Amino acid sequence: MAIEKMMMINMVASISLMEEVTKKVVLTEMFHPINALEEINHGNFKITTTEDNLDTLIDVNYVKPYSEKRDYSRINKEIKNLLEVVGNRKDEKINRENLIFNYGELEGKVVELSEKYKELHEKQISIENKKKELEEYKNSLKYVLEVDIPMEQFYELKNFEMELYKIRDEKLNILKANYENIPAMVKKIYKGNGYSIIMVLCTKVLKIDSDRILNSLNCELINMPPLEYKGTPREIIEVIEKELKDISNEIVTIEREIDNFYKENKLEIEAMLKSFELEKSSEKLKEYVAYSNDFFYLSGWVTERSLKKFEEEVKRIDEKIIFLQKKTEEIKLDICPPTKLKNNFLVKPFEMLVNMYGVPSYDETDPTSFLAITYMIMFGAMFGDVGQGAVLFLAGFLMKYKDKNSTAGSILKRLGITSTIFGFLYGSIFGFEHIIHPILINPMENIETVLISAIIFGCVLLLIGFTYGIINNVKSRNLEEGLFGHNGLAGMAFFIGLLIYAYSTITSNHIINGNILIVMLVALMALMVLRQPLAHLLMKKGFTFSESKTDYFIESGFGAVETLLSMFSNTLSFIRVGAFVLNHVGLFIAFSALANMMKNSLGSILIYILGNVIIIVLEGLIVLIQGLRLEYYELFSKYYNGSGLEFKPITINNGEYI
Repeated sequence: MAIEKMMMINMVASISLMEEVTKKVVLTEMFHPINALEEINHGNFKITTTEDNLDTLIDVNYVKPYSEKRDYSRINKEIKNLLEVVGNRKDEKINRENLIFNYGELEGKVVELSEKYKELHEKQISIENKKKELEEYKNSLKYVLEVDIPMEQFYELKNFEMELYKIRDEKLNILKANYENIPAMVKKIYKGNGYSIIMVLCTKVLKIDSDRILNSLNCELINMPPLEYKGTPREIIEVIEKELKDISNEIVTIEREIDNFYKENKLEIEAMLKSFELEKSSEKLKEYVAYSNDFFYLSGWVTERSLKKFEEEVKRIDEKIIFLQKKTEEIKLDICPPTKLKNNFLVKPFEMLVNMYGVPSYDETDPTSFLAITYMIMFGAMFGDVGQGAVLFLAGFLMKYKDKNSTAGSILKRLGITSTIFGFLYGSIFGFEHIIHPILINPMENIETVLISAIIFGCVLLLIGFTYGIINNVKSRNLEEGLFGHNGLAGMAFFIGLLIYAYSTITSNHIINGNILIVMLVALMALMVLRQPLAHLLMKKGFTFSESKTDYFIESGFGAVETLLSMFSNTLSFIRVGAFVLNHVGLFIAFSALANMMKNSLGSILIYILGNVIIIVLEGLIVLIQGLRLEYYELFSKYYNGSGLEFKPITINNGEYI
């Protein structure tokens, strides 16, 4: 509908208040910061001289950019510990009153709470490591289950050592081929998938030589239980299983303790996490600050309707904070304010499509409403079907159900509704055209009407596009393009003249005398060719050119030919709307023919279902793209620049990327 009006706000406050003010500004979520030092240097930060602010006025001559950086290494480490406690638990809603503004206090509390958790966490890790170790011992003993000899007898050998190794089959073959060179006894005791387990018994004197050979074959040593575990492998496994059961109970207990720790401290933890996010956003905001020994200066944009509330919020800190307001037209330099779109519920989701092309400039007309209405109409016309439209609506509804912020889901819901409406106009339900009577027209029975209607529809949209272009040029005071440009008043009149000429030629119904019409078209073309010197003449600069006349006329001549061709191609491009109307019907006719060829009703039903799925997914995607193409290339090129800066107020969650 519109672009919100912006106000530039320049703030001056005591340097002692910088920490509190910057955090309060972040919490308002209304302030788009800009470099304060640049504003001061360019004269946009003038302070009215009064007795109360004389010191501030003098101090502004000694400002410098804020460059101090806090070291967050310690608090980052402790925050990481606390995040382990939070895990996947649901975030708690924290009131702003619970946030900690003082960084020293925040760091102290984070460290204190982290130390409390660290003891529990270390105990948990120790128990889990013990469990992994026991499970490893248990798995290792499974390879020697058939050994009915107490394991301590192997460990207590005076001159020999017994160990188990895992070896790949290809390495085992190499080991067998060189067995006579190994100073040890080797026995395969287990065969796995691509590997084997071998038992190696060697003398302690020759163990170094044995280990060197086994390491060269990438043998993996299998950890066996230590000497404290006595008995046969089966007996030791029984002992380990009992220990594992006890450890599992310990893990449950420690997890319960950690859960209780979180429940007791969750509000405090969440407040600390949010406070740290606020701290980082505040630190990011300080990069835009200029300061002196006694004062700091902050500049940025605020929407006009939120200005009063913003000032009230910040002045709660100190009534002496100075606010300097400037309207956009009062800014000395040619600074482009950021753009914040203001649209109603129906068209707001389509802001995403506009921003994909580019953010509107502050002095441009917001094209969202025009795009939304025309895009919905074009999609509905090209994809008109009651059943398929209902499926798209349900798909959009599910997307919104899973994610309330799903803009794509909102768009899909609206497109589904328009598709359903056109389905009733065409009399089509899931491709079947004889279930309900068409309210408006049957496309396949009125092919010529459909194609001509598409071109007429395109002409209307192009004329509206020209109108938007003229309005935008008037807003930006671009006399040359607004009056004489290809997309200005002269271009629009030339396009209307071409339409009249085409209508007269096709129907032999001459609205305007042919000779007069040709003279008008030539005159309009001449205006477009001479747009620059004519604009200079109106601005009392004389009939002048900004470059050599030869270069200018060559460029303008080719531009005139390009204008003529583009108007022709732009108009014909809209015939694709009619083509896709027919294509939508024709594609289902093809599937219907396949279904009729099936020998049983079940096969026919499956073909009809498959056809609808393919049409909804594949053709639906193509129609989405074609609609966007018409909007971007045929319409936006007429009136939309999209070179604006998006309004991004700094918030507690965007300090990392503003």
